[in-house]
Amino acid sequence: MGRQRQWISGINAKGMGIDELYVIKRKDPPRKGRKSNHFFSLTVSDATGEIKVNFWGSSDEAMVKRAYDSVREGAIVRVKGTSDQFNDAMVIQVNISNGSDRLEEAKDGEYDPADFLACTTKDPDAMYAELQALLEQITDPDIRSVLGQLFGDPDLVQRFKSAPASVSYHCAWVGGLLEHTLNVTRSCDHISRLYPALDRDLLLASAVLHDIGKVGCYNVSTTITESVSGRLLGHIVIGAQMVENACARCGNVPEAVRTKLVHMVLASHGTNEKGSPTEAAIPEALALNFADEMDAKLERFIRARDNGGPEDTFVVDRSLGTKIYLG
Repeated sequence: MGRQRQWISGINAKGMGIDELYVIKRKDPPRKGRKSNHFFSLTVSDATGEIKVNFWGSSDEAMVKRAYDSVREGAIVRVKGTSDQFNDAMVIQVNISNGSDRLEEAKDGEYDPADFLACTTKDPDAMYAELQALLEQITDPDIRSVLGQLFGDPDLVQRFKSAPASVSYHCAWVGGLLEHTLNVTRSCDHISRLYPALDRDLLLASAVLHDIGKVGCYNVSTTITESVSGRLLGHIVIGAQMVENACARCGNVPEAVRTKLVHMVLASHGTNEKGSPTEAAIPEALALNFADEMDAKLERFIRARDNGGPEDTFVVDRSLGTKIYLG
């Protein structure tokens, strides 16, 4: 990561002076605080993580609104303020009454884009080669044909190897989709050996296909944001349609194979409450859901634990809704 800078991962104590460039991931509208002070919040990030910034403007509501309008989601901003802790999470407080605190967009040429986008630490080509080796074990000719329709497209392969797995929940970095997919496929490989009654070909293929729709769900620049299709349709619907279309292009895929492959994608989140249009109706779909959820949650748990401060006993992860012990 090159030159010395104040990485977000290093902001781990109250009272640290912050003067650094970060990218805006999200803006929350201006509002009034408990003591009549007006403020707004931003979520900013760099290649090591994300943190909330609170911009305080005392009682001047119009000034706070102007400051809010002057910065854009996706823009690089200089944040000058002080670190604080709120609800067990680190934040940066920018209070203009301090005189030196500020928040302003950076100009082109003042930053290195690589500072703001996290990438997998693993070799994408090696991961993809391992995934292909697992797919080579599939013997069902119809399933192999569907996989060939999809992964025979060099453009899709490139997008698959570089896409993130999410905006912020798990594997939210370039190459995260491939990393997550390989982990899920490895798990399904082991599950199929523990339970030989499962259709191994269906399970392995679906492990690779369950998140394929994510290749069209994210925009990647100096930050990761949802695409219009990702927001309006969701990766499960997009992925199910991609599998449907691949089956149609093959021309002679039996209805039972097509239906099961599509069902595996649609049921991959397990329940309607977690985003699946349908719940698992075959044991292979249940196995895939468990493997998918295990990888996503374990990655999140481990990352939350590793981000804890040296004096912390527990760290709170609000997405998981739990306290994680650091001892």
